[in-house]
Amino acid sequence: MALETDIAALRERVSDTQELYREVCALMFFRYSETPTANKLYQLVRKGSMSAPAKALRDFWGDVRNKTRVDVGQPDLPAEVATAAGELAATLWKLSNDAANAELEVFRQDAQSETATAHEQAQRSVAERDAAVLAAEHAARGAAELGRDNARLQARLVELETARAMLEDQLTQFRQEAASAAAALSDARRDFAEELGKLRHTHSQSEQRLLAAEKRALLEIDNERTAARQTRQELQASIERSAEVLAAHQAERDQLRDSLSTAKAQLAASMTRCASVEGELASKRTALDEQIAASELLRERLEALSHQMEGGRPPISHHPHHPRRPISASKRGVRRELKFTDIAARRSTSSGR
Repeated sequence: MALETDIAALRERVSDTQELYREVCALMFFRYSETPTANKLYQLVRKGSMSAPAKALRDFWGDVRNKTRVDVGQPDLPAEVATAAGELAATLWKLSNDAANAELEVFRQDAQSETATAHEQAQRSVAERDAAVLAAEHAARGAAELGRDNARLQARLVELETARAMLEDQLTQFRQEAASAAAALSDARRDFAEELGKLRHTHSQSEQRLLAAEKRALLEIDNERTAARQTRQELQASIERSAEVLAAHQAERDQLRDSLSTAKAQLAASMTRCASVEGELASKRTALDEQIAASELLRERLEALSHQMEGGRPPISHHPHHPRRPISASKRGVRRELKFTDIAARRSTSSGR
């Protein structure tokens, strides 16, 4: 601060304690517009006894009063004015004196407080000294115990030294392993950097392909939107046509329902007639099978005669217990033709009814 700097300059220039306190009072009052007090002066200067700032403060205010005193003893002034001026001066002196005494009382109280604090500190120092004596006695008793503990610690130290040697060996091994791991890590980082470069290149290519795909997708979306718009229009037209067709189908369905009722009645009658026709066909089919069997036997005999005539070999006689050959294709054709004829007859009968 500027005040402390000025006070330091005064301490170097003024050696007398009272003169220094008076200079500090003038500096505070006239330059910094602060009212000097004994306590504040002592805190700033810290020189001499505690009564020195109080004496210097009284001398300062006396000099100020002497320099600012107004001589009112002129013969041209009325007696009342001179009396009033004297009373005013006496009043000012009394007020100044009271203020100085109040400041002195405050300084005395501060000094007493500091004296009480110093006394308490002295008492604490005595108590600390007693505690230190007791601590010294305890330390003396503990010295013997420390000697015994020292022997145990020496033995423990030997063990720790042995353990330390083992740990150093392990540490050397660990350092070698760490060096190997660091080399492997360096290789792994280099490989990782290469892989990362490849991945970045691949990522760049993928981004380019993605942008191209996005453009194509946008074009396709636009096309799909156009197609969807056309589809909605066509769907609306289809819905309208479907409504018309549905109405026509409903009318046609009603007609078909009526026709179906009639056809069901006709079908019931046709089924009755078909039952009787199927009985007749069954008997005809039995007779036809017999004729086919006879024809097959005759054909076998003809084949045997033809072989005998061609090769001069005797005809093959059919023993009764020989199994009969399966029905030939011509026979199966005849049966299919009969079945077709039967179905055609049924359909003609139904249509006629």
